[in-house]
Amino acid sequence: MKLEIIGLTKKYGEKTAVNNLNLSLTCGVYALLGANGSGKTTLMRMIAGVLRPNSGKICLNGKEIGKLDAEYRNILGYLPQNFGYYKDFSAEDFLYYFCALKGIDGTYRKERTEELLKYVDLYSERKKKIKTFSGGMRQRLGIAQALLNNPSILILDEPTAGLDPKERIRFRNLMTEMSKDRIIIYATHIVSDISFIADQILIMKKGEIVAEGAMKELTDKIRGTVWNVKIKKETLATMQKQFIIGEAVAESNDYISVRLFSAEKPFEDAKSCEPDLNDVYLSYFGEVSNQ
Repeated sequence: MKLEIIGLTKKYGEKTAVNNLNLSLTCGVYALLGANGSGKTTLMRMIAGVLRPNSGKICLNGKEIGKLDAEYRNILGYLPQNFGYYKDFSAEDFLYYFCALKGIDGTYRKERTEELLKYVDLYSERKKKIKTFSGGMRQRLGIAQALLNNPSILILDEPTAGLDPKERIRFRNLMTEMSKDRIIIYATHIVSDISFIADQILIMKKGEIVAEGAMKELTDKIRGTVWNVKIKKETLATMQKQFIIGEAVAESNDYISVRLFSAEKPFEDAKSCEPDLNDVYLSYFGEVSNQ
């Protein structure tokens, strides 16, 4: 299975949300990492077929998804960032409703609904109205909805928003299990979610993919530019005008340990650090303070 994105552009008036983007995706987990406003949601809505591009095309196995129409929708699962819920539905009725929309009926409807409610740990709450659910419970129900038709292409926009640490681990394990025979595109700005499950990381900024690769490939690119230095607390503001500053940890009442970016060793006592994905993110989205 191959999903190709060719010269894809989407504009809103004078603003270009996605700019002449090209990608080729096969089975695995693709983490789309970017700050808010980078174009992630617009791209995913176009891949899901709910938004038309101004130019370019998306092809599945060489055929445009618009021409595949229902054939494409039948293999697609989509969890948008702001997913709408019918609050007076029970969790079970909500999934039954989406089964009907996706053409899932009969005995399999009941079996699949029960299976997914158990998988997202909502089976004991299946008769309760959604309006009584916490944000994390609603998000888990949204994930179950996206999986109803056992999709070959799964698109998830900020899927772990509202999940607690335990739920995040369950979700990561689920994605790992599912990724062997399907394409999973997973947009987030939460770096820790990606480290464990992404086969490929796509960094998106201002509507373009500015970097892509496995985590080691991306961290190798910034090796030798991440440093740790111990400074007096009152000098932090000055440092922020000179360097992109990452993590800062209090060492004592007077000193803090900061992680910063510099192409050259910034201070005599600075120690080189092994870069991680947080550092990769900051290298693209961190800013030097002008204040």
